Amino acid sequence: MDPRTDIVVVAALLVAARTVVADPARWCVYPHALDANGHSREGRANGAVCWGATGALDRAAADAEAAEHDIAGARRQLNDAALRVASGWRGTAWLLDRNAAHAMTVASFDEAIRAMPRPEAPGPVDILSIARTLIAHPGRWAQGAIALDRNGRALTTFDAGCRFCAAGAVGLAAHVLGGDEAARRTIGPAVDKASRLLDCAASKLGDYESYIGLNEHDSHANVVAMFDHALDMARADSAPSPEAT
Repeated sequence: MDPRTDIVVVAALLVAARTVVADPARWCVYPHALDANGHSREGRANGAVCWGATGALDRAAADAEAAEHDIAGARRQLNDAALRVASGWRGTAWLLDRNAAHAMTVASFDEAIRAMPRPEAPGPVDILSIARTLIAHPGRWAQGAIALDRNGRALTTFDAGCRFCAAGAVGLAAHVLGGDEAARRTIGPAVDKASRLLDCAASKLGDYESYIGLNEHDSHANVVAMFDHALDMARADSAPSPEAT
């Protein structure tokens, strides 16, 4: 992977793109995207209503304002994963069956996320960065449940989620970064710190007692602003002191 590539940004793009295509109704065989009339569109186009794998990454990258080298890193990760998934595919022939083709697209994202290198000790910045990317677009943000499907039904897991509340986004970010059992045992303090920073940001923005309260009673724009404030505080906390440098 390009040494300039931020592995947390790449992971965030892959996770956000997966949520775009997790629902078969929002996915298309065409690699980029289609509008409501079936015309091809770029993934980041406002008129797009369903996306292929490439278009989903394009949509996620536009929402996150990602750098080109990070976008390229996510594409390489996904392409390599798709080759591995295709070589071991044992289900229905995906070239002939739409359901199988969708399942293979989602499986390719899952494999790409699983195979991502992870920070040795994920911190609040990592968790907040991924969570913010997940809900950067208002169409992927939710109120009233940790995750919602395309019909607005509340979910208790992330698998079919298309939209996430702030807490759901933090939980999914922690799930991604805690890739194995050892990592999951050590990521708890970072999640707690990220939550406290979000609570502090929520209090500054709207005098809310918790970030969950702001998510439930305020606007998408203020939820994103809350994550930005929390990230600023997390980065300031993690910056080396003048004495250390």
